[in-house]
Amino acid sequence: MSYTIFETFVGAGGAHIGFCKNGFVSKYVNDIEATCLETLIYNNPDIKNTAYIDKNSILDINAKELLTKTKMKKGELDVFFGGIVCKGFSLAGERSPNDERNYFYHKQIELVEEVQPKISLIENVPGIVNAKVLSQSTPIEIKQEVDELWKELENFKGLKSKLRKENNITNESEEKGKELRRKKELILKRLKDDGYLVSVLDDIYVMYQNIGYKVSHKILNSAWYGASTKRERIIIVALREDIESEFKFPKPIYMDSSLMRNLDKKWCDLEFKKPKTVNDALSLIDYNNIEDIDNKPMNHAPKTVERFKYIPEGESIAKHIETLPSHLKISKFYSRGSTMRLHGDKPSPTLVPGHSNFPVHPKEHRSISVREASMITGFPIDYKFFGSHSKRCEHVGNAVPPQLSSALARSCKELLAY
Repeated sequence: MSYTIFETFVGAGGAHIGFCKNGFVSKYVNDIEATCLETLIYNNPDIKNTAYIDKNSILDINAKELLTKTKMKKGELDVFFGGIVCKGFSLAGERSPNDERNYFYHKQIELVEEVQPKISLIENVPGIVNAKVLSQSTPIEIKQEVDELWKELENFKGLKSKLRKENNITNESEEKGKELRRKKELILKRLKDDGYLVSVLDDIYVMYQNIGYKVSHKILNSAWYGASTKRERIIIVALREDIESEFKFPKPIYMDSSLMRNLDKKWCDLEFKKPKTVNDALSLIDYNNIEDIDNKPMNHAPKTVERFKYIPEGESIAKHIETLPSHLKISKFYSRGSTMRLHGDKPSPTLVPGHSNFPVHPKEHRSISVREASMITGFPIDYKFFGSHSKRCEHVGNAVPPQLSSALARSCKELLAY
């Protein structure tokens, strides 16, 4: 039996792969990034026959027209999956409580209200649990004050990075940074005291409940389901009130002591398999296939290659700065992605491309390729990515690991079968 799915922020198709593998037929996909959709359609050609492909920003989607365009009836859809863009909730960088990306979930839930799917899933970074945003009642002048300060913070961050690379950080720049941080702390305290900061997670629960959905959430680790990366994601599940069955989050299959954070106590007594490792993923690659441009290594500068040689397997260069020859020394704040070497016998940390490249190969003195990153994430070996090297790195780095989405799809099927 087949089921139907809508997807917003579909990206390169990580979640799409998992659901389609489990019998879901795509009826609607949305992403504003053209190269993401090019990647998705090339690797999943059936989507051209089954789905309405929407290139608009989620903010520009007309909820009333969605059912007409997809030729579906209200309440007919089985699953609505939203891999909401998460940079506003990410733990990296200065998180503004008024970042417009923080509010994409409002539009997602508006679409859910109009379509009335049986199951709605929102996938995001775990940082959403502690994320706060400005309430809709916040006066415009306060929003403008927040925007101006956070813009100043981001500009200073860029300036300090430039000064650091030039080894030219001054007392004046240090004092400027302290002043901006004091301003940030003061305005956040004022926003909290005045009741203008609201919890994102609480807001999502209330919004879903107001449109007739029962909500639950759990943080799941992709490595639990067979990915070679221990990428954690929060999965927020909303069931339409007339659905009597309970959603059962997928039980972990793979486990070791390094993956037990956020493990539900009821799962502790399960029998587990050994987690998939970086080497497991890399062993699937045909390195003799010179036509695979996604497996083309980056052309690093000689000094960068020399610096890589000082990074032990599974460690960061930050721990070894003092052992470097003087001509190779850099700041400990140097990009994490390009200064951490993966451990071949362990699952990879979350792959976040920094400066267009991924972490260092376990043995070779280079960053891992797009293909290597995609295999660690769990994409099929023949999946082709489109766009610049930087874009292709982003497509893999932003993807829901297919093993995680496949596990979620199985849980959805189990519920829908009743």
